[in-house]
Amino acid sequence: MSYTSQAKNEILSDRHLRSRFRNQLAFGLISFAQRYGQDGVQLSTMESGVARLYASLIPKVIPLQGTITTVETDNAGHAAYNVRLDQVEDRRNLLNYFAMLYPEGITYDLLGGDEGTAAFVSGAFLACGSLADPNRDYHLEFALPRAELEPILAGILGEVGFLPKQTKRRGLPVIYFHDSEQIEDLLTFMHCSRMSLELMGIKVLKERRNAANRAFNCDSANIDKVVGAAAAQIADIRLLTREQGLEVLPDELRETARLRLEMPEASLRELADALGISRSGVNHRLKRLSQLARKELGE
Repeated sequence: MSYTSQAKNEILSDRHLRSRFRNQLAFGLISFAQRYGQDGVQLSTMESGVARLYASLIPKVIPLQGTITTVETDNAGHAAYNVRLDQVEDRRNLLNYFAMLYPEGITYDLLGGDEGTAAFVSGAFLACGSLADPNRDYHLEFALPRAELEPILAGILGEVGFLPKQTKRRGLPVIYFHDSEQIEDLLTFMHCSRMSLELMGIKVLKERRNAANRAFNCDSANIDKVVGAAAAQIADIRLLTREQGLEVLPDELRETARLRLEMPEASLRELADALGISRSGVNHRLKRLSQLARKELGE
């Protein structure tokens, strides 16, 4: 099951939302569906539960003179549902009902504060929202079916403290979030607390995995650096061996050179422990060997 389906199912399972804030939930779902006007009131969705809720809410809002038709179709191998309000008179009554309920437009106060606004936004998400797999990307969006909905949703989200981004896709507005904390908070606001907690858990795992990868990459870089330095030191010692022999070197340099050849992958700390001197002492001796090799090359 997709993360979008999981989030929508969590909203659908909230009985408190459907009973106490039915009007706000219905208005968000109905007005953000594909068609909302006298020429058509229709929802198109891939979620059977959303289709059933849409069909059940309308007769609870207004008494119907006609019918509601639900048609199931095939969409690339997946079921899709089209739900429409058939009679013009019913569509007119539905529009008038919400116009009288919210005469000054969609505002925080008219929706009933935080809880009413949450129900309205939840309805909008059921109609046109989606949530990406947080293992791949943090992305929650509302793909709005009509341009006039953009300032309504952006404004009401802003009133409750959210800062969405806005773009267009195929000429229609999209309101979206990429910030994981904003997505977590919005999911909680829309009565998707379980999904919000799951996203938090995934984020913690990703952060731990990224930290482990950074540590591994750092260790690998340090190993590469040690190996590269050791290879250069061994090349210098072999040059000195070939050109003049190690016997001509002072005792401490000869001892260090032979140990480096015997322990080509050892770190400076390991060489220092073997020689019984400090790490800086080993580093100093190896630098002297390198200087002698460069001098030999120069000659």
